[in-house]
Amino acid sequence: MSKSDDDRLRSAWAKQTDQSLDVDLANAEASVRRRRTEIARRDRRVYVSIAIIGPSWLYATWFMPDLRLASVTGLFIAVWLTWQMHQRSGARLLSPPVDLPCLAFQRALLERERDLAVSLPKWYLVPVVVGQLAIAVTMATSPRFTTSQFYPEGLVLFVATAGVALVVIWRRWQRQARELQRELEAISVSWSASS
Repeated sequence: MSKSDDDRLRSAWAKQTDQSLDVDLANAEASVRRRRTEIARRDRRVYVSIAIIGPSWLYATWFMPDLRLASVTGLFIAVWLTWQMHQRSGARLLSPPVDLPCLAFQRALLERERDLAVSLPKWYLVPVVVGQLAIAVTMATSPRFTTSQFYPEGLVLFVATAGVALVVIWRRWQRQARELQRELEAISVSWSASS
């Protein structure tokens, strides 16, 4: 990109089209870049997880018929969660066109990520709880587990660990939703203060 193109882009991003806003362009751009990097990293972890978990569930479905309830349920849930993350992620927000103000794009990105975190119980926790129940039922009915001398302790340990993990995930996403909301409010305050 030539120097004049770069200056034109910076000028377009610094200039807020519907309000004149005193924006530190470098900080706003760095914030958007940092947020998009975090989102991309999170999404890559989800995609790598499905690439590992999916074949494992397929293998269990095909070669371990006594685990079929848990493996088929797990496979469907893994595909569902990956699809939901793909659809809801801020990464799906297109790159800003040159004429879109930087803060407007930053606000749209934060709103999308906040909505992702707020809607977590609907699209994430409910299916994962169903999957954990399928695993617990499989453990309770499969001779592979019920004949083990450590069966009762293993089942209790699995249920307790899964429950704690789900609560930790839920609280973490709630905290993230609150942090994103605070960032949005800060942008709104600076937006309205300068108009």
